[in-house]
Amino acid sequence: MSADTGSELILSANQATRRKIKYMRSYTHVFERDDWFVNLLVSSVCFLIPVIGPLVFMGYQYQVVEGFIRRPNEKMPKFEFNQFTLMLSRGVYPVVASLVLQCLMAPLYLFSVLSSSLAFALLHEGSEPIALTIFIAISIAFANIVVFFVIHLIMAPLMLRAGISQSFSKTFNFRWIRSFVRTVWLEEITSILFCTISSMVVSIIGILMCCVGFYPATALVMLAMTHLTYQQYEIFLANGGEPIPLKEETPCYPVEQPQ
Repeated sequence: MSADTGSELILSANQATRRKIKYMRSYTHVFERDDWFVNLLVSSVCFLIPVIGPLVFMGYQYQVVEGFIRRPNEKMPKFEFNQFTLMLSRGVYPVVASLVLQCLMAPLYLFSVLSSSLAFALLHEGSEPIALTIFIAISIAFANIVVFFVIHLIMAPLMLRAGISQSFSKTFNFRWIRSFVRTVWLEEITSILFCTISSMVVSIIGILMCCVGFYPATALVMLAMTHLTYQQYEIFLANGGEPIPLKEETPCYPVEQPQ
């Protein structure tokens, strides 16, 4: 066997491995830090700060993603309040990008509900009002489900590009977003379902801790979603996806090797 053939086999094996989402890993990576509880507790303070708090935590999430992209074998970066401004400015990019997408999708959602309801009313003129009411309710529920998944499939890579590139000019690359969705759409959907189910369990545990643990539990779920996003990005790259351009790194955190 030639060296080139051996290299191709190794690359193929690595890609096959990376195509599998490690769901539990999305939670367990948080506990690799020796100060994991303090880190969760401190970062969860963001949820007590109106408006800008969630922006700061979102900025931290994408710092975590970038940390894994640059140094995949190291621990999750620590949340540091002295990086408050940097995290806040970073969190603005994905939030603005998501708002733009929602504004673009809102007319489509309204059109789908109104058109289906109008079509039913015209086709069943003179029918019982209760039947029309039930159909409208079903139409709205169906539209909500469809639009939710469609928006999330597009929003996840859009916000990822915004949070990593930290540039609006580089965020709205719909060719790249289309490629991302086409490559990892299944992983995106299964990750949504996993986070939805697991977040219920984690939230209940947090509430049982005299409600004090609710905020760290929320931070834990958000960081799990962050790691799932990172895994999807790695799968995308392993399948020939185009990397997101990174800004020049600003040293924020000490390098910590996993034990």
